[in-house]
Amino acid sequence: MKNLTALLVVLLLAATAATAAVSYYTDQAIFEGLYPGLTTEDYSATLVAPNSVASDFGPLNSATNNLLFAPGGIVDGFSFDNLDGGDNVVLTPPFLGVTAVTVGCNTFAHNSEYSFSVPVNAFAIEIVMPMAPGTIDIEIFGAGGSLGSTTASGALPGVFWGVFSDEDITRIEFLEPVTNGELFANAQFGEAGLALQNSTWGNIKTSF
Repeated sequence: MKNLTALLVVLLLAATAATAAVSYYTDQAIFEGLYPGLTTEDYSATLVAPNSVASDFGPLNSATNNLLFAPGGIVDGFSFDNLDGGDNVVLTPPFLGVTAVTVGCNTFAHNSEYSFSVPVNAFAIEIVMPMAPGTIDIEIFGAGGSLGSTTASGALPGVFWGVFSDEDITRIEFLEPVTNGELFANAQFGEAGLALQNSTWGNIKTSF
């Protein structure tokens, strides 16, 4: 009986570990209402002049020191990079019709990644495709591997996409199935709970 009990516990733990709940969002107001107070990065501290494009090495993070950003020009906690090892690019408005500073891979066919050095279970971005509207494949990873995958749209001036996981997210891959050249603007990330957990009822629950 003891062996059977132990086996059931192991199976239960394995099932729990394999079923992280991941939710995707295309409505910015709903996402921000559920997960308020996230860290934001609009890339406005770029060194690239208005109405311009420039490329340089990655990753893009708070330590970047190149033609695109000076150290401290990006908030702490995440890195953006070209998964295929090429340079990254910055576009500033109104170049190619973008309305916010955007970052991406310098080569259209390359894939992108956001990775995190702080606890993150909520992330959102605007997906910008200046050349033509299109779709992009996305895979979300935690410490134990893939948490799920989905497809999202990109276009001008940008299409909102967000994700929440009940397990921390370590990185997110954006995989380019066609050569539309995905770019990204207005990142939000951080450790967030459901709005209910931040409400009065949430305070009451933890008070006794």
